[in-house]
Amino acid sequence: MEQKQKEEWIKRLKPYRFRIIWTTLFFLLAVLFLWIGFGKTLVLLIFGAVGYLIGKMRDEDLDIYSLIDAVRGMIGI
Repeated sequence: MEQKQKEEWIKRLKPYRFRIIWTTLFFLLAVLFLWIGFGKTLVLLIFGAVGYLIGKMRDEDLDIYSLIDAVRGMIGI
């Protein structure tokens, strides 16, 4: 594909980007549930979330207390 065609596709799909992202994410989650089961998928998601939080701590140079405050703010406690 040429660069011009790629830019046109991106321009056409931009209003639907979140629908595409979330649909793909939940489709992959459903495939994981069916393929490896609920429990293993849940453990996989927990490890992924912990990895994300550790990466966020390292990227933004946060300590554990500021990270806990950020998570509390997201959850609403």
